Amino acid sequence: MEPNPLQNKKPISIIYLAALAGIGPFSTDIYLSSMPTIKHNFQASAAEIQLTLSLFLVGLAIAQLFWGPLCDKIGRKSTNLIGIIIFIISSLVCAFSENITALILGRVFQALGTCACSVSSMAMVRDVFSESGAMSKVLSQLMGIVIIAPMIAPTIGGYLLVHINWQSNFYFLTFYGLALLITTLFVPETHPKASRRPLPARQILQAYWQQTAFAPFLLAILAASTNFSVLFAFISSSPFIYISHYHLEPELFGYFYFINGCALILGTQSLTQLKKRVSDIRVIQIALTISFTGIAMMFIALLLFPETIWSIALPMLFITYGTGILFPELTGHALTQVIHYSGLASALAGTMRFVLAGIVSFLLADILIYSTFSMVFAMLMLNIITGGLMYSYFKKKATHLTGA
Repeated sequence: MEPNPLQNKKPISIIYLAALAGIGPFSTDIYLSSMPTIKHNFQASAAEIQLTLSLFLVGLAIAQLFWGPLCDKIGRKSTNLIGIIIFIISSLVCAFSENITALILGRVFQALGTCACSVSSMAMVRDVFSESGAMSKVLSQLMGIVIIAPMIAPTIGGYLLVHINWQSNFYFLTFYGLALLITTLFVPETHPKASRRPLPARQILQAYWQQTAFAPFLLAILAASTNFSVLFAFISSSPFIYISHYHLEPELFGYFYFINGCALILGTQSLTQLKKRVSDIRVIQIALTISFTGIAMMFIALLLFPETIWSIALPMLFITYGTGILFPELTGHALTQVIHYSGLASALAGTMRFVLAGIVSFLLADILIYSTFSMVFAMLMLNIITGGLMYSYFKKKATHLTGA
């Protein structure tokens, strides 16, 4: 089998794949600092503004089930081109929105385009770097670049808001899409017709059902999803807490995100070291303890010093650090419980993760206006549920191993 042309241009291919994968984090985070401004301009409720995020996440989740099989059927390049065109058009719809309904609709379609690029980028990694060692190394490099996106996107968004307007966030995304579209035209297909063996629709549905019904997988991925939602409880709440409640300048909003991004990276790096020294169960216990400590600190700080933003910001570093350890660990456990198709299991994992995150962000919208403690309570409950699900997972896993 001839090597794919992208293998001979590894640095360039990694940058391209990172740009494809990074379209999701940029689309999610760049406009967060503009949320209070959009709310004021459209005279919308907090719940309506939150729909621009929660429905984006739900769209991102459900679309994975569609784009995954389609990507195998029509190839990666066609999938990317269709997805990017949808993304560009929907970004312009968002920028030219004259009411909250148009913005929400634009965000839903933006999610569909974003998802095509995200799904295809991961598939392209498998196509181009098929050897397990090379694939792991490239995925590590790719994630290292991608994780920077949610750290810098709110900073860019805040700058654009202050110096231009909130619509410029979506103009930025439009130009991002145009740059990707032009580049994609010159990128070779990594999944040629001869290699395509798409599953029939009935077999896909059957495989999805079998994987979902497998208890160890379901418990582990639900635990990963509730843990992931801890971050989204903060992400969806922070614009209103930081900017509306604590009157933080939108330009500074991104820097607080950057600090949390550093804590997340530190957590993922700590996981590698922890797994060399302690068991998987102990890793999960340590990570949950760190997260619960951060939640307790936040609760006490808000009681004693409710007037300072640091009562939220500093404890959040502990919570983010704990999540950085816990989320990849839980996802790893889920993906070891694959029955037949790893790509299908990954799509299911993404769907469950983003659906739950969307629900959490939507439910928090109406109650945030009353108290910042609602975010603390949400993170506490999500961590408790995560711990309970993983306890059940290890019990169920032991039962399967013993054949009971």
